[in-house]
Amino acid sequence: MHRIGPALSLAPLVLALVCTPALGEVFKYQDADGNWHFSDRPPPGARMPQPSTAAADQPTATRDLAERLAARFGGGTPVQQATLATVAIKAQSGEGAGFFIRDDGFILTNRHVVRPTMELGDEEQRLFNEMERRLRTMETELAARRKRADGAAAQLAELKRQGQGGSAQSQALAREVEYFKSAAVDLAAEVDEGQRMLSKAKLDRSVKNSSAMVQNTFIIVLKDGEQLTARLIGVSEPHDLALLKLDGYRTPALPVAVQRFPGQGDAVYAIGNPLGVSDSVTSGRVTRLGTEQILTDVQLLPGNSGGPLVNEAGEVIAVNFAKLTQGGDANYQGFGMAIPIAIARAAFPELR
Repeated sequence: MHRIGPALSLAPLVLALVCTPALGEVFKYQDADGNWHFSDRPPPGARMPQPSTAAADQPTATRDLAERLAARFGGGTPVQQATLATVAIKAQSGEGAGFFIRDDGFILTNRHVVRPTMELGDEEQRLFNEMERRLRTMETELAARRKRADGAAAQLAELKRQGQGGSAQSQALAREVEYFKSAAVDLAAEVDEGQRMLSKAKLDRSVKNSSAMVQNTFIIVLKDGEQLTARLIGVSEPHDLALLKLDGYRTPALPVAVQRFPGQGDAVYAIGNPLGVSDSVTSGRVTRLGTEQILTDVQLLPGNSGGPLVNEAGEVIAVNFAKLTQGGDANYQGFGMAIPIAIARAAFPELR
């Protein structure tokens, strides 16, 4: 008889959907009427620890990130120097990259890094589809077990009607009825648990996105691993761009390409945080130049979003934002897509 694993086999899929750890600065609480709230402010009446004044008391030189990073990682090629101004960004919805565009702490990144889409991504949809497929398989097996139990029970009743209730065939049918009834009860419990896990995974995804939509402060990770907090200045809906600000520091900043803007076939480099591997560089060539986007054959992976695309002089020419693939296949090499830096600068008054 064909048997399937327990509903607990859905657990790895659930973990894949909800394992992104929550970060600080976003609060979830219920009010007196039982309504849930998501906010970057603490619940009314909550006592919060007072921030340390140690950073403010430090000498100004220690708050000069540009000087500190240059002292540690100075030298090298212009592209290597461009990595000093690139940061990893940790958000409720995941991780991405960004870069300092001015030396007073302004950071460019993608909107989807700090504000997730409410639609399911390809990988999330695949996981939910797989969970639902497994549940359908379990429900089909449950129906088959119940049918076997009912069929054996009907045969047993007929034998008893014929006065053969004590025969060997009747005894075998009685055992079969008991087995399939018990198996059906066990599998029904597994199906119920699987449905509960699927519903919880969908709810958790909704809650995570709701909290991510109100998050206004984000952890940024510098090249040397230090983590600081930047605040959201604004987003540009038409161009998938966002602007953050790290207050109180002088920062490294990427120069903007003006004289050396690339043409087709020119070498370019993407700096970012692909697959959580921070401070990474991939290279390629410009494939196509457009007014709204630049296509390259640079390899882009999850985590490269929001990072800079630079030329050989270490000047930023665009903001990486997507990977163009065949049929949505993430394993397909495809093209890297980037938003020209002129569009990014024009999107925010602070950068004009």
